[in-house]
Amino acid sequence: MPYIQTPFSQAIFKMFENLDSYLEKNYHNLASEAVKVYLFGGCAIHLHIGTRASNDVDADLQLIQRLNSVDILQYGIKAVSFDDEEGDYCTLDFDGNFNPTIAPIHPEYKERSSLIHATKSKLVSLYLVSAVDIAVSKLGRFVYIDQEDIINLFQNKMFTIEDFIETAEEAKKYCGVATDKLEFNIKTAIVLLKEEAQ
Repeated sequence: MPYIQTPFSQAIFKMFENLDSYLEKNYHNLASEAVKVYLFGGCAIHLHIGTRASNDVDADLQLIQRLNSVDILQYGIKAVSFDDEEGDYCTLDFDGNFNPTIAPIHPEYKERSSLIHATKSKLVSLYLVSAVDIAVSKLGRFVYIDQEDIINLFQNKMFTIEDFIETAEEAKKYCGVATDKLEFNIKTAIVLLKEEAQ
């Protein structure tokens, strides 16, 4: 069950409720799901297992043709302020530079994503990318925090080693990351997961 009631999760939803209001005000007769938001990065980790937070939202936005992505990013999506669980003031921004094509991602990640929030006017739908697809996406950069994310998802029984290997091998075929580097990262991740499983 996703962690959707935390202050951080609610801040994510608020960001896109604000986008919903912008769309309603500036466009007429938009169909529902005019914007589909596929959540990656620290936001997805948090929604899956309740740990980790981030100061920005990594997401793949799918817009209907009528919408201009530049306008949406410049005027429709704004930073959100909130108090975290400790009562500390935080700001959540949107990472307009996030690009899912530079990470190893399974081509069917959208079909495996789960709808976790529809905004008030139903113009924006938020989808949580599956845990195994999030873990595999971490293989591109694969710095310490990415390795920790993969391990934490695995420790929470979000996927099996077999799921991870199968998804990573399939994603590798479609990835822009250097193959040798990615192959090394996959093998390293498998070793880490097997150590955790012992």
